[in-house]
Amino acid sequence: MKSLLRRRSDAVRSAVGCSVWACLAVVLLLSSARPTRADGGFFETLFGLNSSEKKETAETGNVTHAFKKGVVVRSADGRLSILSFCLNKEGQIIALVGSGFGYGAGDGAKGESGVKVLSKEGDAIKEWKVDFDAQSINVDSDGTVYVAGSGTVAKFSPDGTLLKKLELPHIAELLKNKDTIRKRAEQEAHQRRQSVKAFVNASKNRIKRLEETPAEKRSTSDTLAIAQLKRSIKMMEKDQTEEESIDSIVQQITARMRIINSIAVSDRDVFVVCGEDTGYGYSVWRTDHDFSNAKRVMKGLAGCCGQMDVQVLGDDLLVAENCNHSFARFDRDAKKIGEWGGRTTGLGDNPKCFGGCCNPMNVRCGPNGDIFTAESEGIVKRFSGKGDFVALVAKRPLSGGCKNVAVAASSDGKFVYCCDKAGSRINIFEEKPKAIAQAKPPGK
Repeated sequence: MKSLLRRRSDAVRSAVGCSVWACLAVVLLLSSARPTRADGGFFETLFGLNSSEKKETAETGNVTHAFKKGVVVRSADGRLSILSFCLNKEGQIIALVGSGFGYGAGDGAKGESGVKVLSKEGDAIKEWKVDFDAQSINVDSDGTVYVAGSGTVAKFSPDGTLLKKLELPHIAELLKNKDTIRKRAEQEAHQRRQSVKAFVNASKNRIKRLEETPAEKRSTSDTLAIAQLKRSIKMMEKDQTEEESIDSIVQQITARMRIINSIAVSDRDVFVVCGEDTGYGYSVWRTDHDFSNAKRVMKGLAGCCGQMDVQVLGDDLLVAENCNHSFARFDRDAKKIGEWGGRTTGLGDNPKCFGGCCNPMNVRCGPNGDIFTAESEGIVKRFSGKGDFVALVAKRPLSGGCKNVAVAASSDGKFVYCCDKAGSRINIFEEKPKAIAQAKPPGK
């Protein structure tokens, strides 16, 4: 047991370190493509400064659904908390519970997770155990439940009977190439040192510019930025003095490659999302329902802090491209059908856009082929299948930063659900009287 706890602890530290570097790399990359702003540019993006001030003024429309209740979802013994969820064809909630490590699992150590089935109102119906660290869950049209994580995928009947379980062959093959992984670890060690140097220099220059304004004349956001930047510099410089070993970085890479960030199931295919063997991007792999004939159909997707959500709309793929502040629709061969959204910049923004560091975090097909998006701050929006904005559906503030906020809607649109990982809850919203009428089926 002590050995297992040590491995889990090492995995958490490795994953946290890896995700911090991944987030920093993504922000630095995206900032180079954005125009510089007087309010501080990518530092405000990195630390989320002013986001809450703008969010309340930008999202002023009336929501179509009112908060009904939050349902706490944990294992029977209380040790495992919610990681994600979906809805089956009866409208029941199919929730995945696991360790608090979330996407920090995946080191290959044997762990456990569980599936809980709840009514549409959130009442417990049944549950069963999963004998590996899972990170994602979904259900197909006949009610079969798919659970994936740690390089493994399993499918269960609606009553919880295990139908099939195996280590995904394409991930196992990637992990065999140890020489390539070690070479990548050496390159990452060098890149991290260079990134720290660039970040510290940029931060010091930013502090210097902000401090040119007398303290009594500085804005609250500038004062906060100075304090946060100084703390970050101290943390980065400390990390440089405690340089990670190449073996530690190898462990981070292999753990990340085992993580299944998302699984989605259409009538034809199963799609899984996992980290790539180079860089910090994500790939989408397509298999048949027996997990055979794996083919990588997408690569190089950017997702912040370990979050990359992919769902299906018919045979098509929906991708929450959170680093681009957009969502996109692709056919099963990854030919882009459309991309919608954009980054909010302040008061009066188009409601079809997304704010915060990186949003939308999650996406899901709903009634009439409409598309629901969810943001880390607890904002749910509805779009047609062609990407036209339909309505602001729900708002319920959530704690924590970038995270999985899985979203789903009942087949009649009456109920909308959103995951609150920090509270281990599923928030349930009910349609208000005389709320917006459902959109017409958009077609393709």
